[in-house]
Amino acid sequence: MAYSEDLRRCVLNAIEGGMSKMQAHRTFGVSRTTIDDWFHLREQSGGVKPSRSRRGKAPTIKDLAAFAEFAGRHGHCTLAQMALAWQKETGVALTLLPFSMALRRIGWTRKKRAFSTKSGAQQSARLSPPP
Repeated sequence: MAYSEDLRRCVLNAIEGGMSKMQAHRTFGVSRTTIDDWFHLREQSGGVKPSRSRRGKAPTIKDLAAFAEFAGRHGHCTLAQMALAWQKETGVALTLLPFSMALRRIGWTRKKRAFSTKSGAQQSARLSPPP
């Protein structure tokens, strides 16, 4: 996780106010290399705002509204069957992982039971009349 812009400014202002980089490192718990990077960033861009770059690969299925409509039509299918249907409809062949991730992003679950076995058994035990 990136350091806040406020902390970055505070560290740089403390150093410009006379604190050494080593003292700032110890006081704020920020590495010397990071402090040097912030000075370099401010020199290049004029500010120390953290970049909002995305970590990892971008989602393969980007249009979630269209995918939600597709999932509504093919919700009864397995992921493999969904992949085949997607390929027939769009002409794009995908592995199973993008479907699983897209289903998670639209809030769908592949779980078929409302309650897990353990809690369902406890609930049944509570609702049954005493002997």
